[in-house]
Amino acid sequence: MWKVWVFLAPLCPICQDYTFYLNALHERWDVEASDQLEMVGWFPNPSVTDEAIDEFATRYGVEWELARDTVGWSEAVGARYTPEAVLISPSGSVVYRGRVNDLYYALGKHRSKPRNSDLALAVDQALAGEEVLPATTDAIGCPIENRLPFNDSLARCVFADGLRGL
Repeated sequence: MWKVWVFLAPLCPICQDYTFYLNALHERWDVEASDQLEMVGWFPNPSVTDEAIDEFATRYGVEWELARDTVGWSEAVGARYTPEAVLISPSGSVVYRGRVNDLYYALGKHRSKPRNSDLALAVDQALAGEEVLPATTDAIGCPIENRLPFNDSLARCVFADGLRGL
């Protein structure tokens, strides 16, 4: 199964802003590709509580899975910002890492609407069996400053052959 992971922080205003767009993507993928794709929002800062995640989900109407990153996934895939999106193949290869779209082009600066829907394009390409291009884009958001180190033994419970980054 393909995995869309989005790294989030409950107090990051850019994460809060993107949540509505991510909700729409999840709704689309739930109809079009629920048997091929799953979406998870990971909170990499170990100080984020389950209560804060629940409050985030309620406030922003999130119906896709949200969880604390207790494995160190953000480190494993090289995510540096929240929000930052990652698309992982069923075999555990990262095929896309970067921005959700280009709504934000710098901290505190955004367009009225995005010109490029990078994550949606990556998913469409992957599900069509095409090479994902571009494989990386620059995410704009809040830096991930505190995270758990990657635990490969726990990761192998999800990816039998391990997780392979870009």
